Amino acid sequence: MNDILIEKYLTILKDIDEQFLNPDKKTSPDYTHLSGLFLPSVPDEYIEAKNKIMIIGRETKAWNVLKKEKSFTNINDYIKDSVEKHKAFFSSQLNRKNAKGSAFHNFTRSIANKCGESGLIYSNLFCFSFRNSNPVNSKLFNEIMNYSEQLLKAQIETLKPNIIIFANGGSTAKYRRHMFPVDGSHCVCSNFNDYVHDGIENIQLWRFDLYGKIKCYRIMHPSSYSKEAMKSRDFLIELLPPKNP
Repeated sequence: MNDILIEKYLTILKDIDEQFLNPDKKTSPDYTHLSGLFLPSVPDEYIEAKNKIMIIGRETKAWNVLKKEKSFTNINDYIKDSVEKHKAFFSSQLNRKNAKGSAFHNFTRSIANKCGESGLIYSNLFCFSFRNSNPVNSKLFNEIMNYSEQLLKAQIETLKPNIIIFANGGSTAKYRRHMFPVDGSHCVCSNFNDYVHDGIENIQLWRFDLYGKIKCYRIMHPSSYSKEAMKSRDFLIELLPPKNP
């Protein structure tokens, strides 16, 4: 399925300004402080996976697609390199032990342990970071937002996960709601629910259906270590389906 994703990515990115991707063409700080382009891959066993779960973070702090000895050649090769980087990176993260400073992937490992690795997808709300943080303060944010939305929707459309966990956190919630409206004429979310009766605060965990068929959960970013945030993550993992019946 990675070949299908790559074709989708290429269609979306065919007219992207090369300054976004090619370090040698970045002529202003607006571009030089951007990360490389983050493009998720999919596990080889994904089609047969029992549990297909997409975990969506906020952004990757640093994502150098091109190795030091390699220069940008064309968009096709760049996209393939980014997908291959993602595949190798996420596989290595899932096979590591939990550690301080790795809150997000400590969380993805917990989900993999409960639900299995073969159907796990790691994505982000934003496809670029700016100054090793979210790109909302970048002068290029409108373009970044546009590409991010198209890419994320293409991933969901292509991979058809059973469950999506939005773990991008409260500071960027409005951008998630822009991509996937929760009300109004363009609303794509329904069947909202919380777990207040289970002792979980609404702000910490909330569920809804996307496009009327994909079960979604919204939690705080895993870097939040408040007592309430940790409790909600543990509660969510208990809700998820096990890898073995």
